[in-house]
Amino acid sequence: MRQVTVRALLFASLRDAASGERSVHVELEDGGTVADLSNALVERFPALRERLPLARIAVNEELTGGDRVLTGGDEVAYLPPVSGGSDGPGAGRVEVVDAEISTDEVLRSVRRPDCGAVVLFLGTVRNNFQGHSVVGMEYEAHPVLAFHVLTEIAGEARARWPVKAVSIVHRVGKLALGDISVAVAVSAPHRAEAFEAGRFAIDRLKETVPIWKREFLKDGAVWIEGEDRIPCGGPGQTAQARPASAER
Repeated sequence: MRQVTVRALLFASLRDAASGERSVHVELEDGGTVADLSNALVERFPALRERLPLARIAVNEELTGGDRVLTGGDEVAYLPPVSGGSDGPGAGRVEVVDAEISTDEVLRSVRRPDCGAVVLFLGTVRNNFQGHSVVGMEYEAHPVLAFHVLTEIAGEARARWPVKAVSIVHRVGKLALGDISVAVAVSAPHRAEAFEAGRFAIDRLKETVPIWKREFLKDGAVWIEGEDRIPCGGPGQTAQARPASAER
């Protein structure tokens, strides 16, 4: 039987469970599926067994299911649950950036002469989470998929409310306490619609966009995936963390 080689991309705690390997090449029999690839990965990295079934899957940047047949050269991204949340000029912009977010630029991208309201939301790194002391944060993303999902969110906000422009900018990499991790700006003729669309955008972002966060604590670090806190280094392991401010 002919063999084909595909590449698996593993993010956040999945990468840790795979001994730190983000990109893994796997040989499958011709006609093999995503499910076959998943089985091969679990066989190679047993620590993936519990986490892999929770991941969404994208083949060549297109979300798909386990029955998708793979061909040589396919890129299969395994996307763990995102961290979630409990509760041209004037046209807007969507970006995933690895540098400091400029709030002035974000505001300029949505301000328009036909809008009397501009709402800006900023998400910043705080020093605590669910009783844990946090010294810094790191965000990781599948940049292409994240861009596509953010674009969909901005489009849905414009379709649901009479808003004129929506900008969503998310930062990745290591952030210090107080740094801006995400900015959402909305302009509309009236404030009520701007507030509603802005809240929708940030809530949907935290539920669906393939961006994951790792908290650096005083005594270690954890990935935040869905409702889970996964110690860095894989399930049951801990890893010493350096403050993000010391690594920027």
